[in-house]
Amino acid sequence: MHRLKHFAFNAIKESFDMLPTAVCFFDCSGGIVLCNRQMYRLSRYLLDSDMQYLGEVEQALFDPPDDILQISPEENIYRFPDKTVWRFEKTAVTDRYGKTYIQLTAADVTGLHWALVQLSADNRKLAEDAERIKRLSENVAAVAREKESLAAKSAMHDSLAACLTVTKQYLAGDAEGVDADTVLREWGKSIAFRDAVPLSARDRLYDAAKSSGVTIRMRGDEPKGGAAELMYTAVQVCLNNAIQYAQATELSVMIWEGGSSYTVMIRNNGKPPKKTITEGGGLTNLRRRIEKSGGKMTVQSLPEFSLVIDIPKSEDAGGGLWL
Repeated sequence: MHRLKHFAFNAIKESFDMLPTAVCFFDCSGGIVLCNRQMYRLSRYLLDSDMQYLGEVEQALFDPPDDILQISPEENIYRFPDKTVWRFEKTAVTDRYGKTYIQLTAADVTGLHWALVQLSADNRKLAEDAERIKRLSENVAAVAREKESLAAKSAMHDSLAACLTVTKQYLAGDAEGVDADTVLREWGKSIAFRDAVPLSARDRLYDAAKSSGVTIRMRGDEPKGGAAELMYTAVQVCLNNAIQYAQATELSVMIWEGGSSYTVMIRNNGKPPKKTITEGGGLTNLRRRIEKSGGKMTVQSLPEFSLVIDIPKSEDAGGGLWL
């Protein structure tokens, strides 16, 4: 019977030593009761020798050697000289006889740590790419304003904004159905724009929405004459911004007809703005065109984005159809 118990203990100890997690149990005075090989291995990094009691390990974790980096004091995460990363945790456990022990564990979080490091680097790269795309968009818009009349430049701005948005989606993999052929087609349309007959604001809007994988849902009767063109141009500006800044997949447009004007509210299902929107580029030009037609424009940033425009019913409300 004694040999059987001894064999069972050895089998348990061997299994305990094979655990990938470092584990050690201490009695209430801090003396070692049971410790596996992995914990002894880590203790040699911390103490330059095998651990003897709990206090010396706690002191070493509080003030680790120069070759051990404390990555997160709050979560007790350390990087060891062999490039592995471990998370230490101390808890109290009670056996079936009611005796309390202190359990010290160290979990290997190397893979998770390096994945988070890579994710952080990727996020920084994406932010840099977004800033470059934003500068490119602004530069292209500036060139267009210098070379074209007000109507032609505004239409070119919308076309390029749509292309840049589709290109960004393709590069970031943010939208299904946007492949290299779709991007090339959009750029082909922009390159051929000068020699082509301009599309109506409605056709340009739905063409851009289809290419970007965005659904436009409208409720209410379409305005008449130039008011319709101005409304579709406003939705086009919101579409570009919703894709670029909010990663939206759907725009909703509500139309109400009054006695002398139309009221249009435009919203999206994307991420809400984190702060008050600063108008620039498309929104600035849109406000100028709407106010020139005798209408009004209101931009709401928080708690979620919405744009409301009032467009008079006069025949020339469009004020020059392109934005």
